This record gives sequence, C-alpha cells and structure tokens, in this order.
Amino acid sequence: MAEKGILWGIVFFITTIIYYTIPTYLIFTYWIWLNELIDPEGNPIYTFALLALFTYFVTLLVALIYSVAAVRAIVQRKNVEGLGIPKGVKWFGLISTIIVVALMVIWFYLFGEIAIFTWKPT
Repeated sequence: MAEKGILWGIVFFITTIIYYTIPTYLIFTYWIWLNELIDPEGNPIYTFALLALFTYFVTLLVALIYSVAAVRAIVQRKNVEGLGIPKGVKWFGLISTIIVVALMVIWFYLFGEIAIFTWKPT
C-alpha cells in the first residue's frame, strides 16, 4: 500500500508541473498578442485576453488541487483505509498526464521540437 501512495504522489506531482508550467508559458507568451487583437472597425477585443486569464486561473487552481493531492498521497501512503483522494481526481490526473506526455513525446519524434513550448505568436 505504501508503494501505491508514492506512485500516486509522483503522478500528482507530474500533473502539478504540467498544470503550472504550460499555462504559465502560454499566458506570458501570448499576452501581448491577445491584447493587440482588434475587430474590423479598429476597436480592441479584450474578450480573448479575459478568457485566457480566466482559464489560466482555473488551471492554477487545478494545479493547486493536485499539489495538495500529491502531498496527501505521500502522507497517507501507510493508511489502511486508502489515500482519501477521490477516484475522479486520481483518474483525471493520470489520464491528463498520459495525454500531455504522449503529445509531447509524439511531437518531439515527429518534429524534433518540444510541443507547446515552441509555439510563438505571429
């Protein structure tokens, strides 16, 4: 049971890193570009910037949840009743981590670049 808690802690730690780094990189890279968008009449469009900011805060909250889950999985690893982490949190973290890691590995083998971190605004 202790190994299971440590493994879930590692998965949650990787999920936390993913949900902290990728949105932070994207928001800092695209922020100026988002604020320069204009409609056909020349008026600025701030809707996309606000949407990006909102989703950034949501991903930070998700990352905070997974950082707490990682600590809890390691602390509760010897508990005979389980880790105390809902199954939905476990499986969403595992599946989203697998998808993002698979995307990065496939992208690297196909294009020789690190996915998401090589995107630049035009």
